[in-house]
Amino acid sequence: MSINFIIAQMFGLTALAVLIISFQQNNKNKLLKYQTYSSLLYAIQYIFLGALTGCLMNLSCMARNYIFEKYNTKRPPIYYLILVLILMITFSALSFNGFISLLPMLAVILYSVAVWIGNLTMIRIVEVISCTLYILYNIEVRAYTGLIATIIEMVGAIIALYKFNIKNHS
Repeated sequence: MSINFIIAQMFGLTALAVLIISFQQNNKNKLLKYQTYSSLLYAIQYIFLGALTGCLMNLSCMARNYIFEKYNTKRPPIYYLILVLILMITFSALSFNGFISLLPMLAVILYSVAVWIGNLTMIRIVEVISCTLYILYNIEVRAYTGLIATIIEMVGAIIALYKFNIKNHS
């Protein structure tokens, strides 16, 4: 086991903690702030694993969150969404390494559209779908703490769905 592998797993665990906190927020801006920090930590994890696509997708998520956070009372203009999607597609093309490298791009594009729409229920549902795509990617690039984190993240999103959407409507 290399030192890079161990460092990567430590960054993955820290990113997980921040991400779980994000899903317990019932405010879009707070959710985005926590997810921006989590994305930075995940980007660093992927650097240590040599997984460039994962790193670039997380960096593009940071840019997305920063832009979208500025529109706390309304939806960002569509040109910002288009700009972010172009950035994600460009980063994915630059780091293309076979089919598996398309999974993170698809995950972040779906999630970006959900965040742009701004419905917290939709954000949480899409997060479950995005987690499924990242589970496959994390297995391939040996982001084992990222894999565990993604599973826990998925459970966190499901819990938040229950807490804020199902329980409150019973």
